[in-house]
Amino acid sequence: MYQQQYHQYSIRQQQTWNILYTKRAEALSAVVSLPFWQGINALDLKAYFIPDFQKVNFHLKSLTDWELVAVEEPLRPRQVLAKWAKRKFPAVTSLRLHPDSDLRLQGDKDLFQDVFSQLPWLLQPEVADFMEQLGKLSLQHKDPAATDLLWRLVQHVLGNGLMRDAQGNITLFGANLISNAPEAELALKRENAWHPIALEEILGQPYKAGEAPEAYFVLESLSDLTQLAEQLEKEGLPVVEIPAQWQLLVG
Repeated sequence: MYQQQYHQYSIRQQQTWNILYTKRAEALSAVVSLPFWQGINALDLKAYFIPDFQKVNFHLKSLTDWELVAVEEPLRPRQVLAKWAKRKFPAVTSLRLHPDSDLRLQGDKDLFQDVFSQLPWLLQPEVADFMEQLGKLSLQHKDPAATDLLWRLVQHVLGNGLMRDAQGNITLFGANLISNAPEAELALKRENAWHPIALEEILGQPYKAGEAPEAYFVLESLSDLTQLAEQLEKEGLPVVEIPAQWQLLVG
């Protein structure tokens, strides 16, 4: 099993983590809701050093029945979903080469996006149950079209989703938005692209990596995730035509 080689992180990589954490935390303080920051604190994530997966797991396992597992490179969607079905959260151990002036991630996701931007939400039962349910559905429906539909849901909600906080303000929820400054700013500005949570609309909205989504779906609360999972379990996956070339990307 692949393990995080913590001793191999350079001083520059530690500095990169510190810059990313410090600048994003400052920018996000007013636009990400309280449960996220509670997760950051509960997992003892700090700006001063790259998280040690063993130490993070100590906290994660004491609070949930999930486990953080290291992967050398981003997994394919089907592989990610299969891990979630077993309550395992795969996270890459590599970090973006340098934080650009806009802090944007160039290329695939990295440790900062996985561990800082998504993992803290896992401490919320609605999020954890939603991810596990998607994973189990992927094991039941193994054809590429079904995987694509489930991955659309992941990307539109867990990747680029927004959420209304307790005060009624629209805040960032998706890990792609939390991790990357330009995407976050665009999502909060494009009010005409905010859509209410509707399963059929989400699944009918193609997702293209590296491109801004045409719609940002807004959770009214985390309980919307529970309702989405229940609807999927009750109604099953709808029939949506998936281009053959896209199906090759999700297996």
